[in-house]
Formats: sequence, structure tokens, C-alpha cells
Amino acid sequence: MDELLRFDHHDVRPGTRYVTLTGEADLSTIEQLQHDLRRLLAPRWVTHLKLNLKTLRFLDCAAFSVLLGVRETALTRGQRVTVTAARGGPARVIALSGSGHLFNYSTTVQIGDTRRPAGRDLVALG
Repeated sequence: MDELLRFDHHDVRPGTRYVTLTGEADLSTIEQLQHDLRRLLAPRWVTHLKLNLKTLRFLDCAAFSVLLGVRETALTRGQRVTVTAARGGPARVIALSGSGHLFNYSTTVQIGDTRRPAGRDLVALG
């Protein structure tokens, strides 16, 4: 059976760890999400964790809350957590939360027949 949530990471630049999340991040995987992201941030030499969510199929509010908590923990240790890519549902959750800027992430969402940058004033998607 495939895992619901998978983490692949590699270190290319000193201090920067790239992490790709694949699968589904939801209430049933939040403990794994929190544990694995904290483990990936544990080495003191990691100063920047770059999360690629492009292959993440699903992200619910509980899992997004974990991402925010991990980011907060990282900040207290002098580390950064950013999101480099997201699409579909995960991009929509980030956009609707209005907190993409916390992850240095800018997203565009589809509203009817037009695309526009998501902002805090975004209320409904067509």
C-alpha cells in the first residue's frame, strides 16, 4: 500500500534543504507531517527549508495549520520555511488563508474565467 504522505528531500546549497511533499496532507497525516518537517529542520546547519507542494494532491486546514506551526518554530530558531510551488487544492488553501506571504509564496487562483492574484480580500471562488 502506498503511503498517504511522502517526503523527498535533498540538500544542494549549504544551509538549504529542499523538500517535496507528495500525496495528501490532512487530519490523518498531521502527526507524520509535523514529525517529519521538524526532523528535517533539526540539524542546526539547515537555515532554510524550501517546501515544494506541486505534487501534493490535497492539503486541508489542519495540515496547513501544522505548516504554520513548523514555520513559527523555525523562526524561533533563526530558520526560514518557504513554499516554492503549489497547485490545485493546496494552492487554493494557501490563497484562501491569506497567509502565503508568510511562506514567501505568491499564488494566483482561477475565479470564473479570469486569473488574479489571491489576496486577503478574496471571499469566494466561482
